[in-house]
Amino acid sequence: MSESRTAAPFRNRRLQRRYHLAPDSGARMKFTYPAPAGVPYDLRLRDISLSGLSMMIPGDFPEMQAGDMIRGIEVRVSRKSFRGDLLVMHVTPTPEYGGICGGLFYPEGDEDLITVRLVIKALDAADLAPPAELS
Repeated sequence: MSESRTAAPFRNRRLQRRYHLAPDSGARMKFTYPAPAGVPYDLRLRDISLSGLSMMIPGDFPEMQAGDMIRGIEVRVSRKSFRGDLLVMHVTPTPEYGGICGGLFYPEGDEDLITVRLVIKALDAADLAPPAELS
């Protein structure tokens, strides 16, 4: 009879903290897919980290799979915007909306990278602030 062993817990591949964005936060992603002459999309940004983004996709979104590249994304979070490309790492169907698409984000330029870092810094500071009713 074999002895039972407990499996090691799955380690999160993400090295940076992921910040979930509320549906009413106004965080959006705009792009054309497939680029350059496809359909324009304006979708809700679901979460952000220093290296990645995920968005809510509608049920009628074109077939997409891990490894696809979404080029020319414009992201708006906390009254700041930045541009770049997204390498799709997963497309996960959800019954209530359509799906979640996430991947690695590659800023278009240095200014975009700086803006991403400023957004993350602001989200981190907001997360560490005491609730309004306690201050």
